Amino acid sequence: MSKKIKIPAELEDNIKSTTEHSGQPEDHSSPISEVSKTPSEVAVELQIPKNPSQSSNMEVHHPHHLTHKKKWNEYLLEFLMLFLAVFLGFVAENIREHYVERHREKAYMYSLIQELKFDTSNYQRVLKDINILNPALDSSYTNVKEAARLNNIMQGKWQSIINQGSVEYRPSLPTIQQMQSSGNLRLILNQEVGKKISEYLALVRGHLERGNNNVSAAAAKVYAFEDAYCDYTNFRKIDSGEEQPANSINFTGYSMALIEKNQIKLNEFANSFINYQANNTGYKRNVIQAKKLATELIVLIDREYHLENE
Repeated sequence: MSKKIKIPAELEDNIKSTTEHSGQPEDHSSPISEVSKTPSEVAVELQIPKNPSQSSNMEVHHPHHLTHKKKWNEYLLEFLMLFLAVFLGFVAENIREHYVERHREKAYMYSLIQELKFDTSNYQRVLKDINILNPALDSSYTNVKEAARLNNIMQGKWQSIINQGSVEYRPSLPTIQQMQSSGNLRLILNQEVGKKISEYLALVRGHLERGNNNVSAAAAKVYAFEDAYCDYTNFRKIDSGEEQPANSINFTGYSMALIEKNQIKLNEFANSFINYQANNTGYKRNVIQAKKLATELIVLIDREYHLENE
């Protein structure tokens, strides 16, 4: 015999009220099956809300998303704005780069013009030295060819000029080389200036460099013959201070005795002076051309870049 479950009065009233409203007749045939259920099971089965007063006011809201479709002109406007922003940024960068390159170009030209002025002054010195040296070489040729008549003495007034040093000048061209190695020759917008720089560079690295090498080799040959065929005793005494020139005011150089009497060897010695003189003459033409180009380039750069007041 099963035990009866005592249902709370409040729940029992709710159950009765619900069955009456549902229109279903009361079933008293199975009291044991009804009361055997727990209150929570009965409440679930009858779908009794926990708060019945709010059951009639509850609504189910389904969320919905509204997708705004843009018109084609809105897309076009956004594209144009983006394109304009990129384009203006590109233009601004080009303007800045153009300004930087023009400033750099002017700085290069200023540096180049200083070097060209230095080159022209050295070209002028070389031309002056050649004009002094060539007559001395011609006289030394005669001196050796007629050594017997001159008591086999190399006249100091000629030899001192020859032995003062070589006359060549080698422009270093640092600015042009820097522009060339860095690819900045493209910065020169003036075609005439660029052409003149190329001509000057070609002359310096071509004819002028070969002329320098030839002059240097010819001078070395003369010095080698002097070392072999001349006696430096007198030169050593005066140069070391052991003896003073008889008249230091009118002193014209150091004479050297010729110790070689063989005419064939003396002829080779004499010819070395003519060879030196000939190379100087050819080199002189290259120097004149280099000076002319450098001067024209200075005038052209001054006119184009207005560097007179820099």
